[in-house]
Amino acid sequence: MRISLNIVRQDIMKYTAIKRHLKPYSIYSRRKTTINHAFASSIAPCDVYDEAGVRAAVEALGQDADDDLLCVYCGATAETWDHVFATVVDSEFSGAGHRLGNLLPCCKPCNSKKGNKPWEIYLDAVPMSEEDRGRRREIIQRYLATYFTREHRPAQTAEYAQLLELRDRVIDIMRDADALAERIRDKSRTGEQSPPAYPEGRADAPSGSAEA
Repeated sequence: MRISLNIVRQDIMKYTAIKRHLKPYSIYSRRKTTINHAFASSIAPCDVYDEAGVRAAVEALGQDADDDLLCVYCGATAETWDHVFATVVDSEFSGAGHRLGNLLPCCKPCNSKKGNKPWEIYLDAVPMSEEDRGRRREIIQRYLATYFTREHRPAQTAEYAQLLELRDRVIDIMRDADALAERIRDKSRTGEQSPPAYPEGRADAPSGSAEA
């Protein structure tokens, strides 16, 4: 008996896909969002690890703290911790910190697909029976009601203004670096190269030209 397997390939690539590689790399464009996120996330409050507290929280999710954890959304083996509410929204700290009440065990596929979506909307899209969905929703709601606290967003203090100034300086440096990299690329393309700069007194620096 012949068994026919209908396999849908997700990794098919056309030659035109090379276009995204055939362009200059921009430090500013590729890393501005990362920098903004890093500065906003850096001021998010966090809990100190307390084993007894974490174990109690896991048990509040209906899971065994001594066993492998399960994804709260789909029930698969958990591989990471999902920030239920995004820590950073529109490049600003959202008020949801790195706290026990904002973290849930999660598998990597659910963590990726959920992204910054509201957890209720994501849960509604996960394939499962309505009975199972209702049970999971109730567990998460009860957990958040017990553990989650929304933080105050930073006031416009002198310290916060200084932090934002430092962030903007880093971003300006990336713009300057892009401009410098463009000049270096242009010289490399035309074959024009500047001689290497050696710190004074370095052992591997070339000797001066011989006298005639």
